[in-house]
Amino acid sequence: MKKLCLTLFTFLMTFLSANAAIKVTPTILELNANDARGDYLTASIDIQGGSNELIRFKIYPEYFKISQQGTMDIIENSQEADYLIKNVRFVPNEFTLENGRTQKVRLTVSDLKSMPDGESRMVLFLEDVDAKEVYLPSGKKDVSTKLVVKTRVGIPVYVDKGRFIKCAQIEKFDIEKKNNEIKTALKLVSSGNSKVRYTGKAQIIKDKKLIGEYPVKSSVVSANNVLFTNDTIPLNDINEDGSYTLRLILQYTDEKGKLKNIIKENQFIIDGTTQI
Repeated sequence: MKKLCLTLFTFLMTFLSANAAIKVTPTILELNANDARGDYLTASIDIQGGSNELIRFKIYPEYFKISQQGTMDIIENSQEADYLIKNVRFVPNEFTLENGRTQKVRLTVSDLKSMPDGESRMVLFLEDVDAKEVYLPSGKKDVSTKLVVKTRVGIPVYVDKGRFIKCAQIEKFDIEKKNNEIKTALKLVSSGNSKVRYTGKAQIIKDKKLIGEYPVKSSVVSANNVLFTNDTIPLNDINEDGSYTLRLILQYTDEKGKLKNIIKENQFIIDGTTQI
């Protein structure tokens, strides 16, 4: 009998797999070393399993960078100055979740004076020790599919220290029609030494009147880097041809805790060739 073995790594913060469930709180740790009273910081993460489950996890750190598409790129054996792993200790590094009980993982970030100004980062991975096997029907005679499920959850950890700056702007905002859809192409630039995490909305305007509004997918612009995004403009609020304005309103919190707005506009045209 032929068997197809697949391995899946699931990076969801709350997930279901092969009769197991887990919840992590918080899903991101963002710490300010300037708030420390000594040369160290402490934090904790709560991990809770399913009510009728028994699962064992190991914890280990990895260094990462944020890509220009907003994804997490794991980098091994890094010598970067913002490599946070060397300053962090955590306990426990392996534990068992049973019957919905909560396990607290405690972190200590020490030797803060050795860290550079700006942002340092790492990700803590929780990975189940024992892989689970799930058999799936293949629909073919004499062929079965065995799915080997290995669950991994990542909790990013960021530490800002010294004189850190969070500053971003929209450098490029284009709108173009592709395959009967109207899409935006956005380039955001972060000029500070700490990431910018933004949320926002887009407004569709015609003749100075608000026609429709929709949320913009939140993302992260890496320190001293750029972010490229592409999205489709929903046209369900548009019922006639003509010229429209799309106004982007993005918001982020700067290093002083103040809310900042980034606003940018561009025009697009709905004509007889566009399905609305």
